[in-house]
Amino acid sequence: MPRSDPRPRPDAQPLFRLLGPLEVGRGPCPLPLRATRQKLILATLLLSADRVVPVAALIEAVWGEQPPPTARSQVHICISQLRHRLADAVDDDRGIETRTYGYVLRTEPGDLDVTLFREQVTAADLAAAQDRPEQAAGLYRDALGLWRGPALSGLAGDAMGRAATRLAEERIAAAEKRIELELRLGRHRALVHELTGLVGEHPLNERLSGYLMTALYRSGRQAEALASYRRARHHLAAELGLEPGRELRALERAILRQEDVPAL
Repeated sequence: MPRSDPRPRPDAQPLFRLLGPLEVGRGPCPLPLRATRQKLILATLLLSADRVVPVAALIEAVWGEQPPPTARSQVHICISQLRHRLADAVDDDRGIETRTYGYVLRTEPGDLDVTLFREQVTAADLAAAQDRPEQAAGLYRDALGLWRGPALSGLAGDAMGRAATRLAEERIAAAEKRIELELRLGRHRALVHELTGLVGEHPLNERLSGYLMTALYRSGRQAEALASYRRARHHLAAELGLEPGRELRALERAILRQEDVPAL
């Protein structure tokens, strides 16, 4: 059952962490996992925590579309090794269980940072829908604070790449929602530096560009806001052959006219 308050205690740390490099264990010294295959298999199990992962999916995560003839037996060996390694960090009913067609990794509430992130985003969405912007912004901040870098960093392969891309999209969506609320709360000056970095990382994201333009303009920096629009237009034209969308063009016109600029 979902917890009534998805926000973890300030001193709590998820047992399994995927929002950054893969880490296992609470405290300052994560469980050392050096074998690449073990890390790929563990990450795949955690991405579907508490659900059965077919052996075929584990094989794909490790070897892609060209597995060796011994792939199935090597997966079984890696699972056995992981069970021994996790015994040092995991207790109670957690651990890897065998099923007919694969394996399932059992977790408890608060064990996995991906789950905590999604719970907090859901709670933030609800607070925003109920017109509680301050609480919603705080919940989004808590959710984004679970990230320690790009998700699944250091893990190669198409399967990990697809999973990392999906998680990155969830991260930027949560950041956009938080920034929109912060702008509504009048915190435009405090957002300029963060938005400058985000737009540099995501130059084709028109929503972020619009938020940066808004924050700059409200901070009395009209020329910089217009320069930000020109950079966004250049990137869109150079990389996609497109002009900025209707909202971004309307925002530029409003800034040129020195009108009141709402958040996008």
